[in-house]
Amino acid sequence: MHFRGSRIFLALILLFFIPSAATAQTARPQVTMAEAAGQALVDAGAAVVNCVPATGAVALYEAWMAAAKNERPYHYHEEVALGMAMGASLAGRRSAVIVKSHGLAKAGNALIDAWTLGTEGGLVILVAADKEGKSSDSIFDVDLFVSGTRVPFQRLGPGDVYNGIVAAFDRSETIGLPVVLLLEDDDLAISVTMPPRAAVSTRPWGIPQRDPLRHVLAPMNTKYPYQVAQAKLAGRDWKGIARPILPVIPEGVPPKFQATIRSYMPVFDIFKEMRGKIDFIMGDTGTSTLFAFPPYSIIDAATYYGGSIPLAAGAIQGGARKAWAVTGDWSFTAAGHLGLHEAFHSGVPVKILILHNRVAVATGGQAMDEELFERLLKSYPDFMRRVNISNRTDLRATLLAAQESNRMEIVVVDFP
Repeated sequence: MHFRGSRIFLALILLFFIPSAATAQTARPQVTMAEAAGQALVDAGAAVVNCVPATGAVALYEAWMAAAKNERPYHYHEEVALGMAMGASLAGRRSAVIVKSHGLAKAGNALIDAWTLGTEGGLVILVAADKEGKSSDSIFDVDLFVSGTRVPFQRLGPGDVYNGIVAAFDRSETIGLPVVLLLEDDDLAISVTMPPRAAVSTRPWGIPQRDPLRHVLAPMNTKYPYQVAQAKLAGRDWKGIARPILPVIPEGVPPKFQATIRSYMPVFDIFKEMRGKIDFIMGDTGTSTLFAFPPYSIIDAATYYGGSIPLAAGAIQGGARKAWAVTGDWSFTAAGHLGLHEAFHSGVPVKILILHNRVAVATGGQAMDEELFERLLKSYPDFMRRVNISNRTDLRATLLAAQESNRMEIVVVDFP
């Protein structure tokens, strides 16, 4: 009896102090904060994730690539990386951008427009913060910077990073605005217990209905998108806001633009023919974006100066079949070429139309530096098509050929 009692006593000890097989199977793993963040991006269904390498950002991006089993190139410029994510969001995809706090400041123009542009698919911006400036050129208060942009933001610590990222995508889609998440660089290597995994998002995908009134940010259409963004931020129903009546071009726009608009009309007459085969036509702040107005209504979205190429490239990354970027020679030279480099680097077959009239029409007719413009184009001879506006037959054939190809295309239309 004594021996039997000893065996019972030993069994009770084992029961209480040695985990069962079932318990061992359900024990949650220990991971770093960066790894938890990478897994959260996968489980949230982020289809497009862009990153510019920097301290902290690299750890997050590599953790996402490992979790997603998806090797993707790094981006070079934060404004372009965010612009492409904005395009993917407009195409209905969940997208994310991973940058350092100073890089977010460099993308400030795109960030401000992202707030006004709004989202279709959730857009989350992960920022590796460096509050003490250990890996930066200066100490920078990123919290103050983001609060000034009015973009919704939140700080996440190691223990709440996984659930915080998953919830941020839902929040972005619920309110229709991007969400910024600040993750302190020093915390990314901290070990955390992986929380119960969220069900991997399997949202049905389809290109949302285009709404240029909300997504074209340009002179003569600034008030309505801003009112919509304000209502979203306040939690009000923005759909009750009175929609503006856009001016009819060319007569309805200021006289200083009318001659240029008329000169562009043959190009956009052809785009009207191709419209059914194009998912998105993106613009940037310039005269050509006025073709968002009736009777053409041809530009689907427009953002900052030079932003058309990132928007269009991002839409393709988000699943669009064909997307065009429409820009002017000055806008392209100022900033648009950065998006071209990134589209080439990522292998995105975006179509680019550059209207080459040799002046900055929107800002008073400043003369274009022709040598600089031509030097930028010489980098891409294999993708170039060039046509003079005076030859309408060649113009139509050139645009149709670019539309039908499966590669990146750069069409330059020369004006007298």
